[in-house]
Amino acid sequence: MPFFESKIRSNVLSSQGIAATSHPLASLEAIEILKKGGNAIDAALAASIVLSVVEPNASGLGGDSFSIISMKGKDPISYNGSGINPEKANLDYFNSKKIKSIDKESPHSVTIPGAVNAWAEMHNDFGKLEFEKLFKKAIYLAKNGYNITEKVALDWEKNINKLKKNNNTRRIFLKEDKSFKFSENYKNPALGDTLLKISKKGAKEFYSGEIARDIVKSLNSLGGVHTLEDFNRQKTIKDKTIFSKYKDIYIHQCPPNGPGITVLLMMKMMEKLKIENYKPMSFERFHIEAELTKFCYKIREENIGDPNFINIDFSKILSDKSVNEYVKKFSFTNCYDIGNLKIPAHPETTYLTVVDKDLNAISIINSICYSFGSGITTNNTGILLQNRGTNFRLENNHPNCIASFKRPLHTIIPGMIANNKKDIILSYGVMGGQFQPVGHTHVLNNIFDYNMKIQEAIDFPRGFNYNNTYKLELGITHEIEKKLKKTGHNTEIINGYHGGGQAIKIDYKNGVLIGGSDSRKDGCAIGL
Repeated sequence: MPFFESKIRSNVLSSQGIAATSHPLASLEAIEILKKGGNAIDAALAASIVLSVVEPNASGLGGDSFSIISMKGKDPISYNGSGINPEKANLDYFNSKKIKSIDKESPHSVTIPGAVNAWAEMHNDFGKLEFEKLFKKAIYLAKNGYNITEKVALDWEKNINKLKKNNNTRRIFLKEDKSFKFSENYKNPALGDTLLKISKKGAKEFYSGEIARDIVKSLNSLGGVHTLEDFNRQKTIKDKTIFSKYKDIYIHQCPPNGPGITVLLMMKMMEKLKIENYKPMSFERFHIEAELTKFCYKIREENIGDPNFINIDFSKILSDKSVNEYVKKFSFTNCYDIGNLKIPAHPETTYLTVVDKDLNAISIINSICYSFGSGITTNNTGILLQNRGTNFRLENNHPNCIASFKRPLHTIIPGMIANNKKDIILSYGVMGGQFQPVGHTHVLNNIFDYNMKIQEAIDFPRGFNYNNTYKLELGITHEIEKKLKKTGHNTEIINGYHGGGQAIKIDYKNGVLIGGSDSRKDGCAIGL
């Protein structure tokens, strides 16, 4: 757990490019790709592929990916690499089986992994180096091994029981039924072989070749209803970002089924309540954040899902009328009773960002949902599969109700900020499952309202009002906690942390990039 009373890292500066990731090996590989002539997109993809090896608790080929890409002088583009639900896994199927909820370790929790297709699409659109070159480091690490970092080792130990349940997972991810420890060497040669096939044959190998057949066979043997046709239907959605103005900046997020609209809502309400009038470490600041979390998550849960299945009225949701309706409910003297939203949680994600010398920027986030995903590893590929299907609701007429080929309401959100001239000035993201919209808002307030430098803004203590419990990191003072409790919050000081994050600021005036990486994670920011 970081010691928040003093800043323990300095900001990283460079005019030639910066990579900020959650793992040192990923940051180093991104920089190596930039040195070889690759651009920010090449570097970020190579780093993502490395993370799929070295952070198996949080990322992998069996997961999803969302990105925002800004090529210098052009409008940002959203890449939605979330997976579709299998055709047969619809509400009628679960009702017929009398299944009331999707178990986190069930094959029914596994949606079609979308990350590999998204990586290929982004590279096809903007990559400079050959696709195969982006896999070399990850293949080497999978086959020859790497040393486990501290945060990954902690997650590994916490999930021993999950990793024991599937025979393939037990064989690959445990050593004599024990987790791999900090600094121990770990290798997954089967995954290395899989990466090699994808590097040479492209994403089609993952979705229609031998890899797809192995995933389907592995899931079917456990009772899953996945088919090769489901994998063939998986596509990446390219779209304009959704954005809104906050004071003199523009906040860009991916459209639904991503939850980025929650950030836009929270920041609109923050502006109405003039968050800058209160100290960053104050009762008022954390009370406002907690109450707006309740308001905005309620709006999201009641309105947002896969836009291919429901109509979403963005203008109405983000209108002043809608925002004011909730702001009027805010009070400094008591807590608003929002009811029980029953929001599922899953804390594992890997976020990274890269900006190159030409000021091309990418904000990208990858996830296998819960820590070590579903705990299901395929028979031959070494791929650990996500459990994103647990995000669905088994409630008829709910906007996030499960359906054939539907994408679940997601949690992972990359972010970008533009100035009034619409030049990108910040590429950033905050990990941590359902915490992410709050994390985005918290970091943006730190930077744009409290004038914190990038590293300080990321490291600053956090709280998360989740399902009617306000969980506070250790750095938040006891005085603030007492005031929050007195106001009606059900507070809990946690011996842990909320998420992690990275950010790169583009300082046009001084011609420099400024990067930071969260001390809550193992990673770092590195400049070229």
